[in-house]
Parts: sequence; structure tokens; C-alpha cells
Amino acid sequence: MMFDFWPYLLLLWKKRWFLLANLTLVGIVSVVFAFFIAEKEYRSQATFLPPSGGAASSSGLGAMMAMGGNPFFGLLAGNESGDHIEAIFDSKVLKRNIIEEFNLYDNYDLRDSPNMFELAVKQMEKQIILVPTLRGRGIGTSRTISYTIQSYHTDPDTARMMAEFVFASLDSAIVYISINKARRNREFIESQFGISSKRLDSLQEAFRDFQITHKAFNITEQMKLTLKTYSDIKTAAIMNDIRLQALQREFRTGSPEINSALNLKRIYERQLAELEQSEQYAVIPSLNLSTELTPAYTNLFRSIEVQNQVHLMLTSELEQARLQEARDVSSLVLIDPPYTAEYKARPKRLSMVLMITAGYMFILTFIIVIYKFFTEFFRAGFRPPKLEN
Repeated sequence: MMFDFWPYLLLLWKKRWFLLANLTLVGIVSVVFAFFIAEKEYRSQATFLPPSGGAASSSGLGAMMAMGGNPFFGLLAGNESGDHIEAIFDSKVLKRNIIEEFNLYDNYDLRDSPNMFELAVKQMEKQIILVPTLRGRGIGTSRTISYTIQSYHTDPDTARMMAEFVFASLDSAIVYISINKARRNREFIESQFGISSKRLDSLQEAFRDFQITHKAFNITEQMKLTLKTYSDIKTAAIMNDIRLQALQREFRTGSPEINSALNLKRIYERQLAELEQSEQYAVIPSLNLSTELTPAYTNLFRSIEVQNQVHLMLTSELEQARLQEARDVSSLVLIDPPYTAEYKARPKRLSMVLMITAGYMFILTFIIVIYKFFTEFFRAGFRPPKLEN
């Protein structure tokens, strides 16, 4: 069964003059309130750019990660994002400083309230607003390109001073966070630098001991000298064999020339055997030892070179971290400073008049309809159910 609206519409039509009189009265009251009673509030605002990045984004390590296409470079770059600014703005410390700076407890008449700070914060959230300006970067992503601090107050100069104070507090907090973050970064790099220095010293000590013990001062050049010496002795041995064969054809066995050639042959063979199989470490190492010395020497030398590169990179990072820690320049760029407003920002008088009038008329109409409904309900003999004890 559908509800019949016609009786109620007819009732409202019968009371049209009553409703019109109330509409006129509430319109006059709302106009008087909006234009003569409601306090005018002036707005002052400051627009600034958020920090674009920290030290790591321009450092050697950060640059290497960026060029390498590391997907986590944006997370490790160490920049104060917009989330930091919003978190600082929403912090209780900042709000308490604002309340105490501008004596808002008295302004809100909350000195005798048991929970005056929380009540003051709720009212201040309508008076001081942080508005981000977002720009899309892709599907479902966006970035903050600027922030605007909006402050409202009945006095235009106070509104301007509030905007200036909030910006100065944000700026100071961001500088503190940046310096504190740079200090932790510097301490971490210093610890890694110390570890790298100890490892480099240890490798250099091991390399020096290896060189002295095995007489491997420059294994590449030493092996070249070994091969050249072996080649020269081998050439001399071949030439001596040719001479010995010629002497044996010309002279009989036991001649002094043949004996001399045989002695040289034995000397050459002994020297070649030493260069091939000697196990004693010498400045001119044997070919047999080269298979042991060359890999060990190369591994130690390569480890020192790699550690040197790490040490140089950490040295550069440490210098940049120290410079960043000493950098106390503001990272917020103010592009639109606050100014003293010359015209009110709120309330919007026309909107206020319409809202008051519409709200009052809706409530009045609702009361008339509900009264009619329950009157008909009880005339029909119905009673509301009794509540059991």
C-alpha cells in the first residue's frame, strides 16, 4: 500500500501564509545575522615548494644507483617528501606552539575547560589549514608540487602573522630533520669508512707479507724476466749442442774443446731444470712456482684495487655527508609570501542566508507534517504499544 502524500500537500497549501510569514521572518533574521552579527574573518596565505631531494640524490652512490636503474632509488634518495610536511603540520608540538604564540586559549574562551588543548586544536583546524596542490604522474599516482598555508582570523594582521609563524615553524622543523638525517648518514658513512680502512690496511699488510715471503714484488715483470732468462739459456744450450756435434765430428773423444762443450751442456741443463722445477722462492721464480704465485698475487692485488675503489667512494660520500650536515639553509622555497588581507574571506553571506533559511523552513515543514501524521494516527484509534516493565 502506497503512502498518500496528497493530504499533507493540501495541509501545506492551507498553511501557505503561515509558511510565507515564517519564511519572511527567518529571511530577515538570517540577513541580520549574516551581515551584522557574524564575525568577519580575513584570510592570509603562504605558498611554498616542498623539498625536492636530499644529499643522497646527488651523491656518488645515489648517482650510481640512479644510472643503474635501481627501482628503489627514489626510496633511498633521502628526500623530505610532502608526507613529512603534513606530519609536521599535524604534530601536537606545532599546534601547541601556535596556540601559545597567539594566546588562542583566551581567544576561544577555553581557559577553564578541562580539556582545553584538544578543544583548541579542533577549533584551530578550522582556522589554520594546509592545502596541497597535486599533479598526476601516471595511473593512480600523483605528486605534490606545492603547499599553501591558509590562516583565518578576525584581524587581518593577526591572520598574516599566523601564516608567517606556521611557515617559519615548518621551515625550522624541516631544516632540523635534514640536519639530523645528515648527521645519522654521516655517522653511518664514518663507521663504514673505518671498517673499509681497517680492511684495506689488512689487505695491504697481507700483500706486503706475501711479497716479502715469496719474493713476488711484481709477478708479471718477474715472469717476463724468467721466460727471457729461460729463452736465453735455451738458445745458448742449443747453440752449444750444435758446436758439440761439430767438434765430435772433427776431433776425437776427450779433446779439451769437447770436454768444455760437455761441461757447458751440463751447466745449461742444470740451469734450465732449476728454472722449470725449482721450489725455492726467488726474484726470478721458476716456471713451476708461477702456477702458484700468479693466481695468489693476482687475487691479492685485485682485492686491494677493489677495496681502494670502495675506500675512495666512501671518502667522497663522507665529505658530502659532512657538507650536508653543515648545510642549514632552508629547503622550503617560499613563492607566495603572506600579506595583510583587505577584504574578508568568510563567512559567505549569501550562502549563510540560504542555509539558515532553508534549514529553518525544512524543520518547520517537517514538524507540521509529523504533527499531522500522528494526529491522524491517534484519531484512527491506534495507540502506541505500552512498554513492559
